Amino acid sequence: MPLSSRGVWVLVGLLISSVFLWLFLREIDWGELYVALQQANYVYVIPAVLITLLTYVVRAARWELLVLPIKKVSFMNVLSATSIGFMSNHILPIRAGEIIRCVVLSKSEKIRTTAAFATVVMERLLDSVSLIIFATVVIALITPHGGGHIYSDANASSNSINSDSLIFLQLKKGIGILGGVCLVTVVFLVFLDIYSQKALDLVSRVFFFLPHAIKEKVLHLLESFVQGMKVLKNIRQLLWLTFLSFSMWILFALTLVILGYSFGINVPFTGMCFVCICIALAVALPQAPGYIGVYHFAVQKSLELFHVAPPTAQSFAIVSWAISILTSLVIGTFFLWKEGLSFRQIMKAQQAPSEDTG
Repeated sequence: MPLSSRGVWVLVGLLISSVFLWLFLREIDWGELYVALQQANYVYVIPAVLITLLTYVVRAARWELLVLPIKKVSFMNVLSATSIGFMSNHILPIRAGEIIRCVVLSKSEKIRTTAAFATVVMERLLDSVSLIIFATVVIALITPHGGGHIYSDANASSNSINSDSLIFLQLKKGIGILGGVCLVTVVFLVFLDIYSQKALDLVSRVFFFLPHAIKEKVLHLLESFVQGMKVLKNIRQLLWLTFLSFSMWILFALTLVILGYSFGINVPFTGMCFVCICIALAVALPQAPGYIGVYHFAVQKSLELFHVAPPTAQSFAIVSWAISILTSLVIGTFFLWKEGLSFRQIMKAQQAPSEDTG
């Protein structure tokens, strides 16, 4: 029986996660890892968890603002949908939580699922643009010509420095590719906004071969984009969106800095910002639910650039990943209970995302 495109992506994700998990596990000295975990001061986990929870509030506030041109919605409904969606991303394949949170919000606020999904795409575009700017600033600050934090160890070998330079070069290429994709997307959205009716007519003609129901959904999605872009024309709202977008990166880095105290990691704030960038680029890959393997390897290797010992970097990767996943599961499960939903219902929502309300 041939695999569907969905099945192929699931298998690709599992393969990528398996490779990175193997790369992470093969370097572990289990005795040293046990000592690092045992000697950690876990009191810092409490503020790290609280800041992680705050990132959900910030993300929900940004999504609420993006939905505003469609309908003024309840912040608690947005926070609930956000929490359930991110929990679903951690337990279901191929980012199914993005669809699920749109379905949850559409049911609670009586808006079209396609309209909610259009705002999620806008949200991802904001994430990408803010990441590019954030990464450009951070990499400028920590390269040898901009502060030299990575090469502070006088005993680092020339091979190590060359390897570090190669990693920076690859990261800059990755950010450049992401920037190119974002630029093309922004140009398309501007064209869609200025020539909305012409663009919709063009799409209708180009996709003439699609069944009428599917073509109508595509047109509804584009119309939702046009409506959602109205929020970007309000300078005050645009500044608020920008502030919230960068706040999430700063809060993420702050979480890692505080958790670093548990393991005696003295990487500067800009260094932890760099670790955030590596994580963000890594988890953008197709992978198994929960970012398993990919997250751990990205954290370990980025910390090793700052001469953090492998057992310490590995234990930090495991604990920071556990905090992220467990916090998501707890808050997501709480809102599932609050909404009177079950895992079976969100699984059905994943399989039937095309049902609109309103």
